[in-house]
Amino acid sequence: KEAILRVADPATGEVRTVLEERVATYFESGNDAVNWRFLPETGEVLWWSERSNWGHLYLYDLATGSLKRPVTGGDWIVHQLRHVDRATRTLYFTASGREPGDPYFEYFYSVSMDGGEVRLLTPDSAHHTITLSPDASFFIDAASTPTHPGRVVVRDMRGRERVRLETGDITRLVEHGWQPPTPFTVKARDGSTDLYGLLYRPTR
Repeated sequence: KEAILRVADPATGEVRTVLEERVATYFESGNDAVNWRFLPETGEVLWWSERSNWGHLYLYDLATGSLKRPVTGGDWIVHQLRHVDRATRTLYFTASGREPGDPYFEYFYSVSMDGGEVRLLTPDSAHHTITLSPDASFFIDAASTPTHPGRVVVRDMRGRERVRLETGDITRLVEHGWQPPTPFTVKARDGSTDLYGLLYRPTR
């Protein structure tokens, strides 16, 4: 229920608290990833928080512990901070709920730490699994939906498609009578919350 960032001086043993955050329920640093980043070269730290009821990134001054700016914001969630380009001060991350359609689809984005618009790097309406190249100059984008075969491409860090690697072939599945599931939306018991699901019908 709490997270505290402290900095220790190994020469003197002095420890100081930079910032702390407490919540009434459960605190984490991201979804299946640690999204905090220590930036000693600029005296800053990137902090992930759900203080707005949505998971977002915040930039803090490491010396004072004061908030410099929210880096992302809105009614959507940052899942994983995948790369920090310290030279250009650009962040690359996966998120969901920002694009129209299925809110469970994850997309890949970039944004400047110094402010500006969030840029969508994976335009297809699908769930995107991202694999970065070792030097973070390209990424493999494996996009799929429950109703269409997967498609794998290589993109540069501006989201431009460079190489088409593979598209799934479901010809034999269709020949054997396979039918894709039907996506649906219903209201939860509270009458207002949208729930999303898939309806699987028997093949025959």
